[in-house]
Amino acid sequence: MTTEEKIITAAEQIFMEQGFDGARMQAIADKAEINKAMLHYYFRSKDMLFEKIFVEKVKVLFPAIGEQMKQHLSFIDKVCFFIEQYYQILNKYPFLPFFVISTVNKKDNQHFIQKLPIDFFKEFFLESFFQDQAQGKIRQVNPFQFALSLMGMSVFPFLAKPALVGITQMSDGDFTELMNQRVVELQTYAKLILTP
Repeated sequence: MTTEEKIITAAEQIFMEQGFDGARMQAIADKAEINKAMLHYYFRSKDMLFEKIFVEKVKVLFPAIGEQMKQHLSFIDKVCFFIEQYYQILNKYPFLPFFVISTVNKKDNQHFIQKLPIDFFKEFFLESFFQDQAQGKIRQVNPFQFALSLMGMSVFPFLAKPALVGITQMSDGDFTELMNQRVVELQTYAKLILTP
């Protein structure tokens, strides 16, 4: 692992544990097992490091999924495929929902919104949605309400994981299994809502 990779891995953990405001560059340097001067050589500020991680994680989420999604013709198939891929990513990077939401919701971080894959949603969801709806392949539903419902049901378990694990005393393995089962639950929901 390169020094930069060690820094990014350490920073992800620190940002997740302490949030952006609570995270300290010294703590990140300690976690990466380097000195603070070396950390500043790679990233001059906490903002630069945070932005690097944010942009990298957004890149992980969408382009690869978009390329594979082209193989799925119907909107319903695209949605079911997206749910499956999204949960694979969230199981690998469970901190992503909190990371993205906390980043874009901060008043001073509105420029991060421009880094979100808006074209991805336009190309693979809106265009496909309206095309299939016009052809009678899906019901007359509001695409934004549908997207909000689907994203909320997808993201909430990961945002609420500490509370869920604390209340139910489930292990990390049990939580992962529950999330694997959730893929089928959400695919079933999507089909029920969209099928005419």
